[in-house]
Amino acid sequence: MKLSIIIPYFNTKEYTDELLDVLSRQMKKGVEVILIDDGSDIPYTRKFKFLTIIRTKNGGQSKARNLGLNSANGDYIQFIDSDDMIADNFIERLLDEIAGNPDLIEYSWRSLNTNGTMFNFRVSQGDRLSNPSACTRCFSRNLIGNIRFNEQKDACEDEEFTRKLGIFRKPLKVAIIPEYMYFYRTDVQGSNTKRYKQGLCKTKRIVYFYEKVTKDRKDILKDIKKDDKTNEVFLLTYQNDIQELEQYCQIRRPFTLWTHYLKGEPYRGCNIIKVPEQYKTVLFINYLHVIGGIETFIYHFARIMNVTLIVGSIHVEQREKLSRVCEVVDYDPRGSYHCDTLILLRILDKMPDNIFCNRSVRMCHGCRTNPNWHIPQDADFIVNVSEASRKSFDKEAKYGMVIHNPIIKSDKKALILVSATRIPAPDKGDNEQRMRMLADRLNEAEIPFIWFNFSEGQLYNAPRGFINIPKEMDIQPYIAKADYLVQLSNSEAWSYSILEALVNGTACLVCPFPSAYEMGIEDGKNGYFIPFDMGFDVHKLLDVPQFNYEYDNKEIKKKWDGIISGKTKPSKKEGVKIRITTTYNDTALKRMVSAGETITVSKERAIQIKNAGFGEAL
Repeated sequence: MKLSIIIPYFNTKEYTDELLDVLSRQMKKGVEVILIDDGSDIPYTRKFKFLTIIRTKNGGQSKARNLGLNSANGDYIQFIDSDDMIADNFIERLLDEIAGNPDLIEYSWRSLNTNGTMFNFRVSQGDRLSNPSACTRCFSRNLIGNIRFNEQKDACEDEEFTRKLGIFRKPLKVAIIPEYMYFYRTDVQGSNTKRYKQGLCKTKRIVYFYEKVTKDRKDILKDIKKDDKTNEVFLLTYQNDIQELEQYCQIRRPFTLWTHYLKGEPYRGCNIIKVPEQYKTVLFINYLHVIGGIETFIYHFARIMNVTLIVGSIHVEQREKLSRVCEVVDYDPRGSYHCDTLILLRILDKMPDNIFCNRSVRMCHGCRTNPNWHIPQDADFIVNVSEASRKSFDKEAKYGMVIHNPIIKSDKKALILVSATRIPAPDKGDNEQRMRMLADRLNEAEIPFIWFNFSEGQLYNAPRGFINIPKEMDIQPYIAKADYLVQLSNSEAWSYSILEALVNGTACLVCPFPSAYEMGIEDGKNGYFIPFDMGFDVHKLLDVPQFNYEYDNKEIKKKWDGIISGKTKPSKKEGVKIRITTTYNDTALKRMVSAGETITVSKERAIQIKNAGFGEAL
């Protein structure tokens, strides 16, 4: 086989059909054409006996060309891009020159159209092409050897390929065809060349500038070698003393050119093209409130999908929340954004003209309750969050899809706290201050909670999560539903709210006042003792104790029954004997007490009688 023509193909059927028609009219014996279908949306199926089609999963032009190289049988290899064109005598002229066994065949080429950048490379005998293209020259198999295209690059892979072949450094036998043999299209919509210059490819252009590169500058070699793995690299310098650099970049004397990144020394001869932001899936909205349905949708959607949120204005609390699950980008009307999929979250938002995408989606989160609301027909897809929403917009959503909103079950536990603390309550000590401190500690630990305090007064400027509730005559039903009853007093004789909590199986958060122990609070079993200074780890409160608490009302009733029925005799108090020295009317004994009489009274009463001058102790 003399010549193998390799055509990497991806979704360019119109141009490729035209190219193959031209090739079909000039096919000769000893020539094969291999088309590598690089995962096109619709597989290429053109019937020509000379054509071999190899379909593969999309991997880029470098991978497709390498597959073609590994499958080719020819002594010479010619690459043709599927959207370009060739001369009517292309194969004939190549075979004429192949007969002379050159290492390389170069020929004149130019732009096929008149739009966009114009190229015109004319060569004559003794001349050479200056561009590094792999398509505008034919290579001998011996020259290529085991060299292949760099599959890590998605642009400028030609430059590295021909550089590795050494077509400008090695002494080669080069055949020249002065006529125009190859015609390059520059007006193809979405062409890789345009995308590359716009900065939309993974591969970028990097320009280094140094006045001189001396042999001791091994750091430059290291940096350029690293950048060359995935980028097109130029070194502009007036002096290069490191010959090895020729393997990793294009070395030129300083001239004017464009670049994505400029490195090295300052240089004014570069037009730096700003690399646009690139994303996979973008959610776009002009304004986000602090709470709302769309805001909640974004939070859950971002947890199941890899998305970037681009937003014109966003409430600070919502930004803080959403930043935990996705990248949040402030929209710049002067910027440029590129993504695979653009999802517009609100039907009232205009389609941004500086966000470029492969596909777009209009979401409708509501029903048409306002006759002025319409779903713009400017996106590839319309998605309503419910059938009710879709039907309410009638024809505007006729071809729309219904996708219900996602939801991720929260694994975060929220605490419900209840207290019945009087405000103000000076007899309770620092109760109000401790309530604030506990609420602040929970907020700082990002433990969600709702704390209902029943009181006639209010805790002013209450911390987030603390709710002032008007007094309620019976709070036991609320205590029963709570995780904790809170009582942070300095002291309590007997706290009814603690008792109500315990009998209902509700754990208690209490300060260590004596009666709390007397009532049966056990730390970690049916509640927690909170130090008076609030110095403790609030995270332990997430482990809410579960317990059973027995309380004996029968024994209490029995004791009261004894007093009320008279069966229980008053306890005898220890008495003091005193001799009366002066007759007087004793109100406690309800009679006149005569001088010389001896009576028995309490110690306190004896002191009073003595101090009054009515008697003396025996």
